[in-house]
Amino acid sequence: MKKLVTVAIAIINCFVSLAQSRVEPVEFQKIPRQAAVMEYPFSTKTTQAAIYDKFTKLGYKSKETKGFMVYKGVRMAEIGSDMYDLYFMVDKKSRKDKDNSKITLLISKGLEQFVSDTLDATVFNNGKNYLTNFGPVIVAYDLEVQIKEQQEVVEKNEKKSSSLIEDSVSLQKEKAKLEKKISDNEQDQVTQKAEIEIQKQILTTLISMRKS
Repeated sequence: MKKLVTVAIAIINCFVSLAQSRVEPVEFQKIPRQAAVMEYPFSTKTTQAAIYDKFTKLGYKSKETKGFMVYKGVRMAEIGSDMYDLYFMVDKKSRKDKDNSKITLLISKGLEQFVSDTLDATVFNNGKNYLTNFGPVIVAYDLEVQIKEQQEVVEKNEKKSSSLIEDSVSLQKEKAKLEKKISDNEQDQVTQKAEIEIQKQILTTLISMRKS
Protein backbone atom coordinates (compact mmCIF):
# COMPACT_ATOMS: atom_id res chain seq x y z
CA MET A 1 0.00 0.00 0.00
CA LYS A 2 2.79 2.41 0.98
CA LYS A 3 4.62 1.61 -2.28
CA LEU A 4 1.49 2.29 -4.35
CA VAL A 5 0.94 5.66 -2.65
CA THR A 6 4.58 6.61 -3.26
CA VAL A 7 4.34 5.68 -6.94
CA ALA A 8 1.08 7.64 -7.32
CA ILE A 9 2.62 10.75 -5.78
CA ALA A 10 5.67 10.42 -8.03
CA ILE A 11 3.47 10.23 -11.13
CA ILE A 12 1.44 13.27 -10.06
CA ASN A 13 4.58 15.25 -9.25
CA CYS A 14 5.93 14.39 -12.69
CA PHE A 15 2.68 15.56 -14.30
CA VAL A 16 2.56 18.88 -12.50
CA SER A 17 6.25 19.53 -13.13
CA LEU A 18 5.83 19.09 -16.89
CA ALA A 19 2.50 20.91 -17.34
CA GLN A 20 2.30 24.66 -17.90
CA SER A 21 -0.51 27.12 -17.34
CA ARG A 22 -2.08 28.85 -20.32
CA VAL A 23 -4.01 32.04 -21.07
CA GLU A 24 -7.75 31.94 -21.75
CA PRO A 25 -10.41 34.64 -22.09
CA VAL A 26 -12.94 34.64 -19.25
CA GLU A 27 -16.03 36.80 -18.92
CA PHE A 28 -16.45 38.53 -15.58
CA GLN A 29 -19.09 41.19 -14.94
CA LYS A 30 -20.01 40.83 -18.63
CA ILE A 31 -16.52 41.97 -19.66
CA PRO A 32 -13.95 39.60 -21.23
CA ARG A 33 -10.80 39.25 -19.14
CA GLN A 34 -7.53 37.45 -19.57
CA ALA A 35 -7.12 34.60 -17.11
CA ALA A 36 -4.38 32.13 -16.25
CA VAL A 37 -5.66 28.56 -16.54
CA MET A 38 -4.15 25.31 -15.31
CA GLU A 39 -5.42 21.73 -15.23
CA TYR A 40 -4.66 19.17 -12.56
CA PRO A 41 -5.39 15.43 -12.15
CA PHE A 42 -7.56 15.98 -9.08
CA SER A 43 -11.29 16.33 -8.50
CA THR A 44 -12.75 19.83 -8.23
CA LYS A 45 -13.54 19.13 -4.58
CA THR A 46 -9.90 18.35 -3.74
CA THR A 47 -8.50 21.22 -5.82
CA GLN A 48 -10.88 23.81 -4.37
CA ALA A 49 -10.23 22.55 -0.84
CA ALA A 50 -6.48 22.79 -1.43
CA ILE A 51 -6.79 26.44 -2.47
CA TYR A 52 -9.01 27.19 0.51
CA ASP A 53 -6.59 25.43 2.89
CA LYS A 54 -3.57 27.23 1.44
CA PHE A 55 -4.99 30.72 1.80
CA THR A 56 -6.60 30.02 5.16
CA LYS A 57 -3.15 29.12 6.48
CA LEU A 58 -1.85 32.39 5.01
CA GLY A 59 -4.54 34.23 6.96
CA TYR A 60 -6.93 35.09 4.12
CA LYS A 61 -10.66 34.45 3.88
CA SER A 62 -12.51 33.93 0.62
CA LYS A 63 -15.72 35.49 -0.58
CA GLU A 64 -17.92 33.96 -3.28
CA THR A 65 -18.40 36.31 -6.25
CA LYS A 66 -19.89 35.23 -9.59
CA GLY A 67 -18.62 31.66 -9.12
CA PHE A 68 -15.14 32.79 -8.05
CA MET A 69 -13.40 32.32 -4.72
CA VAL A 70 -12.11 35.85 -4.13
CA TYR A 71 -9.23 36.66 -1.79
CA LYS A 72 -8.81 40.40 -1.37
CA GLY A 73 -5.77 42.32 -0.28
CA VAL A 74 -3.41 39.40 -0.77
CA ARG A 75 0.28 40.13 -0.42
CA MET A 76 2.42 37.39 -1.96
CA ALA A 77 5.97 37.72 -3.23
CA GLU A 78 5.19 35.09 -5.89
CA ILE A 79 2.64 37.48 -7.47
CA GLY A 80 4.23 40.88 -6.93
CA SER A 81 5.28 43.52 -4.44
CA ASP A 82 1.81 45.08 -3.99
CA MET A 83 -1.47 43.74 -2.64
CA TYR A 84 -3.78 42.01 -5.09
CA ASP A 85 -7.24 40.52 -5.27
CA LEU A 86 -7.09 36.93 -6.47
CA TYR A 87 -10.10 35.38 -8.17
CA PHE A 88 -10.06 31.57 -8.32
CA MET A 89 -12.58 29.40 -10.11
CA VAL A 90 -12.38 25.60 -10.09
CA ASP A 91 -14.29 23.58 -12.69
CA LYS A 92 -14.28 20.05 -14.03
CA LYS A 93 -11.96 19.69 -17.01
CA SER A 94 -15.03 18.62 -19.00
CA ARG A 95 -18.57 17.44 -18.30
CA LYS A 96 -17.56 13.79 -18.53
CA ASP A 97 -14.20 14.18 -16.83
CA LYS A 98 -14.82 14.28 -13.07
CA ASP A 99 -11.31 13.23 -12.06
CA ASN A 100 -9.52 16.27 -13.48
CA SER A 101 -10.06 19.91 -12.63
CA LYS A 102 -9.31 23.28 -14.17
CA ILE A 103 -8.22 26.30 -12.14
CA THR A 104 -8.93 29.75 -13.56
CA LEU A 105 -7.17 32.72 -11.97
CA LEU A 106 -7.91 36.41 -12.41
CA ILE A 107 -5.66 38.97 -10.72
CA SER A 108 -6.83 42.45 -9.83
CA LYS A 109 -4.98 45.40 -8.36
CA GLY A 110 -8.19 46.29 -6.55
CA LEU A 111 -11.57 47.66 -7.62
CA GLU A 112 -11.63 45.03 -10.39
CA GLN A 113 -8.60 46.50 -12.19
CA PHE A 114 -7.58 43.19 -13.71
CA VAL A 115 -4.08 42.63 -15.08
CA SER A 116 -3.33 40.93 -18.38
CA ASP A 117 -0.34 40.12 -20.56
CA THR A 118 -0.53 43.71 -21.84
CA LEU A 119 -1.61 45.44 -18.62
CA ASP A 120 1.12 44.64 -16.08
CA ALA A 121 2.48 41.58 -17.87
CA THR A 122 4.94 40.88 -15.05
CA VAL A 123 2.22 40.36 -12.45
CA PHE A 124 0.09 38.43 -14.93
CA ASN A 125 2.98 36.09 -15.80
CA ASN A 126 3.73 35.68 -12.11
CA GLY A 127 0.13 34.55 -11.71
CA LYS A 128 0.58 32.02 -14.51
CA ASN A 129 3.73 30.71 -12.87
CA TYR A 130 1.95 30.53 -9.52
CA LEU A 131 -0.73 28.30 -11.06
CA THR A 132 1.91 26.19 -12.82
CA ASN A 133 3.67 25.60 -9.51
CA PHE A 134 0.49 25.05 -7.48
CA GLY A 135 0.50 21.31 -8.16
CA PRO A 136 2.66 20.32 -5.17
CA VAL A 137 0.27 22.25 -2.91
CA ILE A 138 -2.64 20.11 -4.11
CA VAL A 139 -0.53 16.96 -3.86
CA ALA A 140 0.44 17.81 -0.28
CA TYR A 141 -3.14 18.65 0.67
CA ASP A 142 -4.50 15.47 -0.90
CA LEU A 143 -1.84 13.44 0.91
CA GLU A 144 -2.83 14.98 4.25
CA VAL A 145 -6.47 14.13 3.53
CA GLN A 146 -5.49 10.53 2.78
CA ILE A 147 -3.37 10.38 5.94
CA LYS A 148 -6.27 11.70 8.01
CA GLU A 149 -8.69 9.23 6.44
CA GLN A 150 -6.23 6.37 6.98
CA GLN A 151 -5.73 7.44 10.60
CA GLU A 152 -9.49 7.28 11.06
CA VAL A 153 -9.51 3.78 9.54
CA VAL A 154 -6.70 2.70 11.88
CA GLU A 155 -8.44 4.25 14.91
CA LYS A 156 -11.72 2.58 13.93
CA ASN A 157 -9.99 -0.79 13.68
CA GLU A 158 -8.11 -0.23 16.95
CA LYS A 159 -11.39 0.63 18.65
CA LYS A 160 -12.96 -2.54 17.25
CA SER A 161 -9.95 -4.56 18.43
CA SER A 162 -10.27 -3.09 21.95
CA SER A 163 -13.96 -3.91 21.94
CA LEU A 164 -13.21 -7.50 20.90
CA ILE A 165 -10.62 -7.81 23.69
CA GLU A 166 -13.17 -6.52 26.22
CA ASP A 167 -15.73 -8.97 24.84
CA SER A 168 -13.15 -11.76 25.14
CA VAL A 169 -12.51 -10.97 28.81
CA SER A 170 -16.25 -10.90 29.46
CA LEU A 171 -16.76 -14.17 27.57
CA GLN A 172 -13.90 -15.80 29.47
CA LYS A 173 -15.57 -14.85 32.74
CA GLU A 174 -18.89 -16.19 31.49
CA LYS A 175 -17.11 -19.34 30.34
CA ALA A 176 -15.54 -19.82 33.79
CA LYS A 177 -18.94 -19.36 35.42
CA LEU A 178 -20.53 -21.79 32.97
CA GLU A 179 -17.78 -24.36 33.48
CA LYS A 180 -18.31 -24.10 37.27
CA LYS A 181 -22.05 -24.56 36.80
CA ILE A 182 -21.37 -27.63 34.64
CA SER A 183 -18.97 -29.00 37.24
CA ASP A 184 -21.46 -28.33 40.06
CA ASN A 185 -24.21 -29.93 38.00
CA GLU A 186 -22.14 -33.06 37.41
CA GLN A 187 -21.38 -33.26 41.13
CA ASP A 188 -25.06 -32.76 41.94
CA GLN A 189 -25.92 -35.60 39.55
CA VAL A 190 -23.52 -37.95 41.39
CA THR A 191 -24.94 -36.87 44.75
CA GLN A 192 -28.49 -37.27 43.48
CA LYS A 193 -27.83 -40.76 42.14
CA ALA A 194 -26.41 -41.76 45.51
CA GLU A 195 -29.48 -40.30 47.22
CA ILE A 196 -31.73 -42.24 44.86
CA GLU A 197 -29.95 -45.49 45.79
CA ILE A 198 -30.36 -44.74 49.50
CA GLN A 199 -34.04 -43.98 49.09
CA LYS A 200 -34.54 -47.10 47.00
CA GLN A 201 -32.94 -49.20 49.71
CA ILE A 202 -35.24 -47.62 52.29
CA LEU A 203 -38.18 -48.36 50.01
CA THR A 204 -37.09 -51.98 49.58
CA THR A 205 -36.74 -52.38 53.33
CA LEU A 206 -40.15 -50.91 53.94
CA ILE A 207 -41.75 -53.17 51.35
CA SER A 208 -40.10 -56.23 52.93
CA MET A 209 -41.74 -55.38 56.22
CA ARG A 210 -45.21 -55.83 54.76
CA LYS A 211 -47.28 -58.66 56.21
CA SER A 212 -48.35 -61.02 53.61
